[in-house]
Amino acid sequence: MQFKLDQHGHLSDIKDWHKSWARHMALQDDIVLTDDHWQIIEAVKKIYQLTDDTPPMRLLIKLLRKEINPEIDSRLLYQLFPDNPIRQASKYAGLPKPKHCM
Repeated sequence: MQFKLDQHGHLSDIKDWHKSWARHMALQDDIVLTDDHWQIIEAVKKIYQLTDDTPPMRLLIKLLRKEINPEIDSRLLYQLFPDNPIRQASKYAGLPKPKHCM
């Protein structure tokens, strides 16, 4: 698979995204995507579609608590995406690197 990536390793064109690409990229980070991962990835994509921006952590947690589980917190997100939940979920969702991530 050949995809054009930006300087941060994110897809250059969101239209190139598909689940097999996300699985491939996650495996490069030693992550096997589970249903829990996919829920987070889909939530990040949903917020991006609504706002044209990746969500800050607080907004993502608020959405996840409302739509998935009121017990979700940042610790769980870091268990799923240990490097940086917003950045990794955005990357696997085919979205640009979040502006608020270093």
